[in-house]
This record gives sequence, structure tokens and C-alpha cells, in this order.
Amino acid sequence: MKSSTKGVSLLVACLTTALYAWAEDTAEGLAFFEKKIRPALAENCYQCHSAKAKKLKAGLYLDRKAGWVHGGENGPVVIPGKPTESRLLTAIHYKDNDLRMPPNKKLPKQVVADFEKWIAMGAPDPRDAPMEIARESSGPQSKSLEEGRKFWAYRPVADTEPPAVKDESWVEDEMDRYVLAKLEKKGLQPASAADKATLLRRAYFDLTGLPPTPQEIDAFLSDKASEAYAKLVDRLLDSPRFGERWGRHWLDVARYADTSGGGRNIAFPNAPRYREYVINSYNEDKPFDRFAKEQIAGDLLHSSSDEEFNENLTGTGFLALGPHNYELQDKALLRMEVVDEQISAVGRTFLGVTMGCARCHDHPFDPFPTAEYYSLAGIFRSTESFKISNVANFIQRDLRDKNKAIREAHTAKLKKLENELKKAENDLKKAGGKATSGGNEARNLDPSKLEGIVVDDNKAKLVGQWTSSTHSPIFVGSRYIHDNGKRKGEKSVTFSARIPKAGKYEVQFSYTAGTNRSRNTPVTVHHDLGEIKIHVDQTKKPPVLGSFFSLGKFHFEEGEWDVVTISTEGTAQVVIADAIRLLPTGKKSSPPVIVDKPKEKKAPKENSVEKKRLQALVTDLKKRIAAHKKKSPAAAGKVMSVNEGKDPGDWRIHTRGGIRNLGPYVKRGFLAVATPEGKSPKPEIPKGASGRLELADWVTSPDNPLTARVYANRVWRHLFGRGIVTTMDNFGEMGSRPTHPKLLDHLATSLMKNGWSTKKLIRKIMLSKTYRMSSLETAKALEADPENDLFSRQNRRRLEVEAIRDAILVASGRFDDSGDSINQKRSMFEKLDRNRIPEMFDVFDYPNPGLVSGNRNASTVPTQALYMMNSEFVLKEANAAADKILERKELDDQQRLVLAYKITLGRIPNEAEKSLALAYLKKHDGETKQQDTWGGILHGLFACLDFRYLN
Repeated sequence: MKSSTKGVSLLVACLTTALYAWAEDTAEGLAFFEKKIRPALAENCYQCHSAKAKKLKAGLYLDRKAGWVHGGENGPVVIPGKPTESRLLTAIHYKDNDLRMPPNKKLPKQVVADFEKWIAMGAPDPRDAPMEIARESSGPQSKSLEEGRKFWAYRPVADTEPPAVKDESWVEDEMDRYVLAKLEKKGLQPASAADKATLLRRAYFDLTGLPPTPQEIDAFLSDKASEAYAKLVDRLLDSPRFGERWGRHWLDVARYADTSGGGRNIAFPNAPRYREYVINSYNEDKPFDRFAKEQIAGDLLHSSSDEEFNENLTGTGFLALGPHNYELQDKALLRMEVVDEQISAVGRTFLGVTMGCARCHDHPFDPFPTAEYYSLAGIFRSTESFKISNVANFIQRDLRDKNKAIREAHTAKLKKLENELKKAENDLKKAGGKATSGGNEARNLDPSKLEGIVVDDNKAKLVGQWTSSTHSPIFVGSRYIHDNGKRKGEKSVTFSARIPKAGKYEVQFSYTAGTNRSRNTPVTVHHDLGEIKIHVDQTKKPPVLGSFFSLGKFHFEEGEWDVVTISTEGTAQVVIADAIRLLPTGKKSSPPVIVDKPKEKKAPKENSVEKKRLQALVTDLKKRIAAHKKKSPAAAGKVMSVNEGKDPGDWRIHTRGGIRNLGPYVKRGFLAVATPEGKSPKPEIPKGASGRLELADWVTSPDNPLTARVYANRVWRHLFGRGIVTTMDNFGEMGSRPTHPKLLDHLATSLMKNGWSTKKLIRKIMLSKTYRMSSLETAKALEADPENDLFSRQNRRRLEVEAIRDAILVASGRFDDSGDSINQKRSMFEKLDRNRIPEMFDVFDYPNPGLVSGNRNASTVPTQALYMMNSEFVLKEANAAADKILERKELDDQQRLVLAYKITLGRIPNEAEKSLALAYLKKHDGETKQQDTWGGILHGLFACLDFRYLN
């Protein structure tokens, strides 16, 4: 009977999760439609297929959902979920000579791919005009400003007097009154306090994302002092792990990733610098208003030191790290797409508003007219976010180098030592000895004497740390570079070339062969018709000039091209990158122009004592040079950022979102509804400025009704599993209403009064009686408050995938942030490829890194249990945890069992659990190895729900 009940519960959980996931996907789908599909339809289709068309073609309306559902003369053109059966896809793919749309010019590949993705998503479309009504092409009208100001989210934040309550003894903090008053009104009592073990585990995961150690459990449980819990909270807030945990929360809304996504999926250089900036900001308890300003306009803020300048500049990575399709050939469209994504990111992240649909028409629910969208767009359009080339380049800016003087002195000393070495070696040669300085004595090809277009590695774009070498011939120029066989997948080299004339070129790749080289180096050629990936075996000597390997012949248009990209993804040994060469078809390779070392004259025989002295001097100088090189201070490097645009100014409204349907100019500015009455939402922006600095000031103004509320709600959500407003990134009309609006305002006011301190707000909440409640449900509370909208109890929460994985590694004793192995590092430091989410992350609801995700899904589906039972990773770590426990020879089985529960579930097993486990051990005693038996117990603990849930 018990088993049957579990099965029914699992079924219900699965069904509930499926419905929830569907709702989440629909919200994401509608956002995708507004951003990608509606503008494309408006620009390319409405002229012939809308109510405003001079002559409707084929009886087909594409300006409303009903139009493509009913179809035209030949029936429906979109079959949701079935791209291959949708006639719209056939038309825009130009697969049928009699059905090509638009008729005059094929849509860009990326736009076609967007339509394919949209249909595969189920073709979400909010345009609900019926067939018989001809909706105006301008779309629905937004609410008036006066109406909008009445909506709760746009009213000024007000800290009202806390309500009176009957049970004064329950109140620990003023915020408790807001919760208790609502419960008393419903005739409910708050849940009892959580036990100490539960509270300890909850606090550890909420503040550090990691479990407490057995020693920490014992210490806290034995501490009977009344202030023990407050001391625990303070200690965890001061832990460097706090910044990692809360920084990871922020990266969800910052849509952080290490690659651009899309077809080319370009690796972002120095993306981790932004991640470290976020972690450090949380550890330092940087005021949130300052944190927000740095991410919108950090490059424009005053800096009193080089360190502050670097921090401010790094913060603007927020704008640069979005999911942009840099390969898009229509650069005007790319510019608009980047602007649109930045408006969406700033709006959802800091203000909790969705503005995407105002790109094409007035917002149908919130008071955001199209003109206001383009007021904001003018600010971001006046910001340079990428460099235009065939494949657009992101902006990288130099950090200020605090070690510049030290490094210059270091370089001068190195040069002095190298000159001394050169002289000593020359003296040694004259004395009849042999010496090599480790310099460039190998044969090399002079790039200026080679035919064709030659691009050496010193002109390539490098991602990650590459090492230069001259060890192996034959190479082009003064060196070649290699990846040292380390940090695979994090490095790449891109060779760009100026193509002087359109035509077909043979593309050649230069490398030095060797037995320790990669056998499957991924080399991608980006040509006029697309791209091709070739795997090169670098153990084999290149056949052309002993240096070049032909990648094939490809057509290129005139202009600047990223021709070849060398990746280290999936390689096991050393990857070499030296140069590329493009030969116009028909050109033959000329004989190599080789730079040889000069022939040495025979030295006269000298005194052997002098030779020994010089040989010792050469050896000593080499050692000193090697040691000196290791002491070189690290370069400050670069960060992904933005620049002020070269042509800042107001922008024109794009009618129906079309980039070439230009309407009147609108002055740059902000949302009027979130601007206090009496103040203008159109500031005076200095000449030559984008307006980002003014935008940052407006976003973080205490008068802005949104920013403090949105952030306080985010903090609450991470401590309770749900927000006071459950739609974290949407405080608008289509979002949910706050369950406790006065409590939210109290928290927002407290945040601002305490200098926008995140840590003080967290401490306030965690020391409250509300946070410390048990998650146990009573029948009365379940009946009156099934969704726990009143916070009559704590919410039982599933841990995020990173916390689950990290907890497994901690339990196995293999968690190690200091080593190079990514398999043992904290999950947040794993490289995040937008196109390749790891399996475990996918199973446990990792959010889409291309979207602002303030509310992670937390499903409970069979694949999660199956993963925990069958994953090689989980099995391996369970056995490692068993080994760790068995190393404790002084413990008996009962004590080992207690230890196993502490390292996994953070508590002591109850009597029933002890009996079950000890019986299992007894049953398998002698049948299997002790390590396998204990591995089974640890595996079972990893797989149980209590391991991946917080009570």
C-alpha cells in the first residue's frame, strides 16, 4: 500500500510539473515571438498579408494568429510543433520554385532559423484578433500614463506602520508582523520553529550553496547559547562562499554564459572576469544601487583609482555578454537585435518590466508606448556594443595596469640578462665551446616572402592563454603558439583576413607537427556559403612547404573575414596554431623562403679553464632568466565591455519594428510611469554622450518605484523558494500581484535605508521568525492556504543543480577549487556553453542562459531520479564517499552510518533508518566487498529526495 501511495504521488508530481513546465515554455515562447518573429513578419510580410495591405495576396493574413491558423487559399501555413509540415517554412526556405516568400529576396539564414525554432516551440503568438476584425497595424494602445500610475508597481514605495498582531511573543522582527497579521486574519497559526539541524542545513545552503561539515553540525547542535544562530548567520555572510552562492543567483538574471550561442557560438574572451566581479561585489556587500550603476554605465563612472576603474569597467560586461548572433550579415538588423536584447535585459533585471512588444506597437497591457521604447533604444543605439566585420567582433577594453611600472622594470632586467647571456654564448663559441640560448635557431618561413594572403599568429584573435614557442621547425614568422594541453575547450584562435577581390581561394593552415600533438584539432573555415569544420591530425607533417596543410578551396566575397578558427574543444593533446594562407585559385605554391641561422666560423682552441668558466656562466644565466620569467607580474588584461558610440543621438521609431520602416525621431529618455510626477523622463543628455549614465542614475534613484522592490523580491525568493511577487521578472499587468504588498515595501525601504546592503537585508530576513519556521504542513493550513501564499510555513525547496552537484563532491571529499580539474571544481566555475548545456544541468532545470531568469523552474520528474540512480558521476562519487568513511578505522558500522547521514543529509539518522541500513549491511556481510556495500548506502542517500531538498 505504501508503494502504491508513492507511485500515485510521483504521478501527480509529474503531471503538475509537466503543466508548470508548459506554462514556463509558453512565456519564453511569447518573448521569442515578440523579439524575433513579429518584427520579421512586419518588415517582410505585412505589405501583402495584413489588413493594411493594398491588395491581400492569396487570402492570407499574417498580422494575427487566426490568419495563419485558418490559412489562405491553400489552407493553414503553420502547423505548431511541426516545422517540416508548415508551408510557411517551405516558402521562406525557397524549396519550391512556385512558392518563394518574400518573392524578391530570400530572408537571412538566421531569420529562417528563428521561424523554424518558433514553429518547433509550438508557434506561440499573442495576437488574438479574430479573422473578421481588421486590427490596426500599429497594434493595441497602451494604458494612459494616469491609469498606469494607479497600478501597484508604479506607485511610490511607502513604508507603512506595521500592522498590530494578537501574538506579540511571536514577533522577532517588524517584518514578522506583516506575515502574522494575515495569518491571524485567516484564523491560522504560523508553523512551529524548525529544529536546529534543519535550520543549520537551510542556512548553509541559502548562504553558501554548500552543506555543513560533520564538525560544523556537531558544534552548532551542542551550542546552547541563545545567540548561536545569529552568530552562525553572521559567520556565513562573511564567508567567501557567500559571494559564490549569491553571485550565481545574479548570473541567472545577467544571462551569463561563456559563448554567444547561435550558429557560430563564439567563445567570449575573458567572460569569467565578469563572473569574478559579481562574486567579489557580493562578498564586499557592494551597495546594490552602485552594483546596478556599474553594470549599466560603469565605464562612465568617476574612478578614484585604477582598481576602481577596472571594477567599474568589468561591470559593463552585463551589457556585452548577451546572446547575440554576431554572424548576422545584415548589420543594421544585428544592431537593432543587440539594442533590443539590452533593453530587455535592463528592463527585466533591474525594473521587472517587459518591453519587447513595444518595439512593434504600444504595449497592450502596461503604459509603455512605442515612443518610449525608442527613447530607451536611442540610449543603447548610442552605445557601441560590437565592431562591424563579416562576423562582428565584441568590444574588448584594456584594464588599467597597476603593475605597469613593475613589469617595465622586470622587462628591462630580463633584457639585460638576455644580453649578458648572448655575450657569454658568443664568448663561449669563440673559446671553442657550444651553446644555445633557446632563441630562434630553427628554420622559419618569412611571411612577407610567401605568396598569397598570409596571416601570422601574432595578428590572430586569441581566446584564453596561449604559449609561444620556437622549438619545432618549420614555422611562419618568429614563432608559433600552442595551448600547453591545458584548459581544453576554453581556448581558441581566430585568423582574420582582408579579401581584396571576390573569388575562390585555397585556404591553408600552418602548424608544426610532433608526436605530442592533437590528432583531431577542430579547424573551422568561415566562407561565403557558410562554414565547414575539419579535424586536423597535427602529428602528421604538413605537406605544403613542410608547414602548411590545405583545408580546401572556398569562395569569399570582398571584405574583412574571420577566415579560420582553431578550437581546443574535444582535443586530448597539444594544439598548435601558427598561421593561415589564402591562395587565389590557380596559384601554385612557390619555394619556401627560409630564414637560416648564419653559419658559424670555426673557433680557435682556447684554454679549457676559460671554456668551463664561460659554460658555467651560460648555465647560470639561463637559470636566472628562467627564474626571472616566473616572477613576471600578471598583465591586467582586457574585459568585454561597451564604448560610447561614435554617433550618439536620438533614434527614430521603427514602424512595426521594421529596421527600414522609419518614423519620426524621439528624444532619448526613460519610462514616464516610473518617473516621479513633476520630473521629466527626458533628461538633458550632454552632447557626445549616449545617455547610459543618466539611465543608470534614473534606475537607481530612490524615487524609482521599481528597482528596490524588484531586488528585495529577488532576495526574498532565494530565501523562501518563491517571491512575494511570484513573477520575478515581470511586475507589470501580466505579472502576478504581491501577496504582501506592504511587506514588500517594508523590505524595499529597509534595503534603501541601510545603504542598499544585500547582507543586511538577508540578515534581517533570516533572523525573523518567518524564515525560521518549519516546512511541516498542517491539515488546516493546507486547506486554507494550499499554495502557501500566506507564508504559514517555510517552503520545502529543491536545490539547484549546482548545489546538488557540489554537495555530492563535498560528501565524497573530492570538492577542490584549487586544482585544474574542472570535474572537481565548484559548478559555477564550469564553462557554460549556450549551445551545449551539460546533461545533469539539463535534467535539473538549469535556466536558459540567453534569457533573464529570476525564477528557476524546480520540477520533479522521473528523469531526475533515473539520473541519480544511473549516472556514472553519482556512482563514482558514492564510492569515493564510501572510501572516505571506511578510512575511519576507529568507527564501527553504527558510527559510520551516522557519519554518512551527516555528510549527505546534514542530520543524524532516526531509529528506523538505522535499523534498515544496519540490516542491509548485515545481509551483505561477506557477500560483497565492504566498499561496494557502503557505496550502495551512500548511493542510496545521494538518490533520496531529502538529499536534493531543503526542509
